[in-house]
Amino acid sequence: MRLPARSVGCTGEQPRSCSWHAMVSPGGDYKKCGPEMPYRGERRARSRMTVPLLGEVREGPAAIPTRKLLNLGIIHSLCGGTLIVGGYLGAAIPLLLFPAAVLGLLWSTAVAYWIKLLTDVQAKRIERASVTSRRYQNIAKYFESILQDSTDIIFTTDSEGLILKFNKGSQIHFGYSQEDVVGTPLKELFVNEADSRKILDDVLRSGKSMNEEIPMKTHEGEIIHLNLSISEMKDEGGQIIGMVVTAKDITERKKLEMELVKKNHLLERLAITDSLTELYNARHFYDQIKRELTRLRRNPDRSLSLLLLDIDRFKQYNDSEGHQMGDQVLRSLAQVIKVCIRGDIDSGYRYGGDEFVVVLPDTDKKQARVVAERIQKQFGAFKFGRTGLSIGIAQARNDEDEKSLIRRTDEAMYRAKRSGGSRIEI
Repeated sequence: MRLPARSVGCTGEQPRSCSWHAMVSPGGDYKKCGPEMPYRGERRARSRMTVPLLGEVREGPAAIPTRKLLNLGIIHSLCGGTLIVGGYLGAAIPLLLFPAAVLGLLWSTAVAYWIKLLTDVQAKRIERASVTSRRYQNIAKYFESILQDSTDIIFTTDSEGLILKFNKGSQIHFGYSQEDVVGTPLKELFVNEADSRKILDDVLRSGKSMNEEIPMKTHEGEIIHLNLSISEMKDEGGQIIGMVVTAKDITERKKLEMELVKKNHLLERLAITDSLTELYNARHFYDQIKRELTRLRRNPDRSLSLLLLDIDRFKQYNDSEGHQMGDQVLRSLAQVIKVCIRGDIDSGYRYGGDEFVVVLPDTDKKQARVVAERIQKQFGAFKFGRTGLSIGIAQARNDEDEKSLIRRTDEAMYRAKRSGGSRIEI
């Protein structure tokens, strides 16, 4: 089956834009003619030629195979888009334009696909950048929300110690608004100026982080205790540009701690105190006399004396007047002892029953007798029936222990009692 053919006619003239054209002789032969080979005198092919897309060029006696034309290079030149074949127009145009059109279509398709690919990649990059930007914005808003809504104290300062940011927790605890406190020197919030200097020197000057429990002042002047955590802020170049301060209000905890300390102190006091007379008890006396003897051995030039007091005829008075009056006698003697000794040096103890002990550091036996006489005189002023005081005195030796000192003092006291009472024996 042959494809449709196109008919072209030869003008008989050589185109100016082509270097040659085809000539067909009456015998069916063909010749190449051009400027160097005129074809005058030969019969030109005037008849119509049928040029199929594939196969041969046919017309009457002339039958020119297309393959030969191609092999001889007769179809040779494209002149401004027009193909000249032996003077006939466009005999083989479809043979050359179809592959070019296919190549052009493939090229344009490839370019379009490449452009679309680049566009998609760029669009994905833009979308990814947009998502990242939104994510960072959300993170910034998240941390800003934490900073503002936290009930913990968080604030920042510049390198000069001026407050820049004051979150909601800070406003609640200090009583300042953000507008009132921004630009205020941080040192104005401290109770002690030394704390302010320490923070500015350690953090802003030296770049050291610190954790301290520091008292600070509120807007109303109330003192609150804070557990501060302070660190420096740095720029991209590593230079200190300010401080970040986070803090916990530990005021209530401090109050509880102080109450606990007081209670512990009270318990310790009760553990070493006689509940009736409010003098120290015998257990504390033994601890204290050991310490004093240790000091005496370290400092032999010092002196130490001990008084042992016993109330004469106390049992008869307690039985006749009752236990309440007997307790009153004991409390009165305890008050006399407190008044007659040096409160910051000497110490008095209820040794047991109606016996009392007084420890006199840096006191020799003569000075101790003066103290004993003063106590005896003050107690006699109460006039509790026929009661009186028998007092024994002993000055400690450098080489003796507490048992030896107590025994010697006790012996002196019993000598006083055997002598009739209300006496002082050394």
